[in-house]
Amino acid sequence: MPAVRVTTRRYSFSVVRDADPTYPNHAPVNSPREAVDIARHIIGEEITECILVLFVNARNRISGYAEVARGTINGARLQPRDVLVPALCANAAGLIVCHNHPSADATPSRADRVVTAALRNAAQIVGLPLLDHIIVTDTEHFSFRSEEGWE
Repeated sequence: MPAVRVTTRRYSFSVVRDADPTYPNHAPVNSPREAVDIARHIIGEEITECILVLFVNARNRISGYAEVARGTINGARLQPRDVLVPALCANAAGLIVCHNHPSADATPSRADRVVTAALRNAAQIVGLPLLDHIIVTDTEHFSFRSEEGWE
């Protein structure tokens, strides 16, 4: 089965089926560590903040991803719709939001906490569970699920 990658441009939106994905296609994600490895592979070396959404199927296997925002060295703007529209178009059963901190400090900012709460609420309304929000750097990571005891 080909991989699914959602691409966005200013006035268009498309689902691309890659014959050779740039991440472990259909890899199971049963812990934050597995999502961290995938996020580092895709956005780990970026010099600006990039927000990535990993789509998972009903068996928690990666079915695709989308880069939904790109910002500056210390921030990126994100609205829940930026995450939910590509996830719904890709027919995801759940999603994991990941972003990098080029500063090499994985500690979440106040803005990270606010957007995570908004994403969880919006995802719950449409019935698409936000499984985790992970911040990655070259050497460390922060998982909201693990650190804040999500159910």
